[in-house]
Amino acid sequence: MTQSSPNLPPNSPPRPRPEKVRIPNFKRFLITGAILGFIVGAAISIVGDEVQGYTTTTGALYIGAFGAFLGTGLAGVLGILIDRSGRDRS
Repeated sequence: MTQSSPNLPPNSPPRPRPEKVRIPNFKRFLITGAILGFIVGAAISIVGDEVQGYTTTTGALYIGAFGAFLGTGLAGVLGILIDRSGRDRS
């Protein structure tokens, strides 16, 4: 004899499990965006022309920080778009 759920009639097929909605890990998106933005900004600063009054390291830090800011913003927007597209299908 098989054991069935109290809510289901006997010999009924099992209910399919509802799909779990996957949401992105926003912390990882933001940290990855900040790191990639900093790397790109620092690389652009080092490869570009020298600016009078700033050392190469100072320029790399300033432009890298700006790149991290932009990268974090873009990663946040991307995470929100992925989150919304995943919720629309459910």
